[in-house]
Amino acid sequence: MITVVISVLTALVVALIGFWGTMKVSRSNLFYASASNLKHSFLEVLVLLRQPKDTFIDLYVIEIMEKSFYKHELAIVEFRYSLPASKRESFDTAWQNYYESDRAGEDKLTNKYFRRPNWQHEALANIETILKFTEHDPFWLWGKNLLGKDS
Repeated sequence: MITVVISVLTALVVALIGFWGTMKVSRSNLFYASASNLKHSFLEVLVLLRQPKDTFIDLYVIEIMEKSFYKHELAIVEFRYSLPASKRESFDTAWQNYYESDRAGEDKLTNKYFRRPNWQHEALANIETILKFTEHDPFWLWGKNLLGKDS
């Protein structure tokens, strides 16, 4: 009788550990996929913002940023829900620092950055702050660093 109880308890413990592991892997896979999508959505703007100042045409870059807004917002929403609830508020703040939206339209980027000294560095820093959230898998044990660097 004791052997049966021990066997059942062992099976339950193994099942719970398996379920927990499966959930961790599933959440990590969702995080990796949405993090990759987020990085790719900002790629064009990052390349433009990192150009030397003498090749930089402010109005053109702002126009590209405005046209990319909906692509960015879709990736932001997707990635936001792959984060643990404890990190969502700071992620929302990072997004709002990049794009101050009152839903009036894309011209908010023009108002925020254009005609300000070194606006491209500010925009680049804001984007990099958003992308920092993709560096550590919050669902891996001990917060695995995805860049392969020690933190």
